[in-house]
Amino acid sequence: MSKPRAQSGVALITVLVILFIAVALSVSMQWQTSLDQRRTATLVQGDQALEYALGAEAWAEQILRRDYQQNPNATTLGQDWAQQLPPLPVEGGQILGHLEDLQGRFNLNSLAGGQNAASLQQFQRLLTALNLDPLLANAVSDWVNNGLNPNPLGGAKDDTYTRLQPPYLTADQPMTSISELLLVKGVTPQVYAQLLPYVCALPVRAAPGTAAGPTTTPVNINTAAGPVLMSLDPHITADLAADIIGRRGDNGFTSMQQVTQALNGVALPATAGINSSYFLLTVRAEIGTTQITMYSLLYRNAGKTTAVRRTLGTL
Repeated sequence: MSKPRAQSGVALITVLVILFIAVALSVSMQWQTSLDQRRTATLVQGDQALEYALGAEAWAEQILRRDYQQNPNATTLGQDWAQQLPPLPVEGGQILGHLEDLQGRFNLNSLAGGQNAASLQQFQRLLTALNLDPLLANAVSDWVNNGLNPNPLGGAKDDTYTRLQPPYLTADQPMTSISELLLVKGVTPQVYAQLLPYVCALPVRAAPGTAAGPTTTPVNINTAAGPVLMSLDPHITADLAADIIGRRGDNGFTSMQQVTQALNGVALPATAGINSSYFLLTVRAEIGTTQITMYSLLYRNAGKTTAVRRTLGTL
């Protein structure tokens, strides 16, 4: 009588083990299917968000072209490109974006090249206006210029950076991203955050009529903030910069003669103007649980606007 009972017990255990395995496999398959579905949804939403961001870029290019057609001689904060728009609802989410005039900032790449003394002094004045160490300008200049010997006043070349952990080399060329500033000696995250609204890293272009050579990018008086205006000339004080901003308003200056009158006799360098060619589009697309941020560097030349560079997630 004990043998049949033992066999029944073994059979029951076998059934329970098989049932346990079947349940485990079923749960595993359901979990894997759920992960696959979420992965697929994320990929689809990511592609959709990117397409929306590219659509926003095309729309921004159209706005810049239209503003140029309406006023080709001046770029001002009263034009359509500068207007802050509310979030735009789209299927499954929303799009947020805005344009900034990068020529309202100091172009760090104007420090590149052999003839950069004026740009170096301008950057030093900007640092002083922001209560930062003006010697940082020498370290940034060493970063974007060729050569082995650092500036003895705060400069840095390979000998400094190869001693760090991890070690790296000086770029010895113009910056391709403003985030390179974080690699430069003396630029802490706090200094970087303080500088970021006032500097940019625009492509270096050949001067008209020459085969090569870097040029400085004109600062747009109509869009520049106070510290950037102060960097143009040592005689432009904080009070004068505030007065210039007040006089220009959103409609801006329409001629350099008006700028000269507002400066009360202060002579402007050739690195100043009232028009712009470079703009930064920041667009964030949120679709479902997916979010992407795209930065587009837009170049406008005689009304034709093209994307020079795009990055996702970082400047």
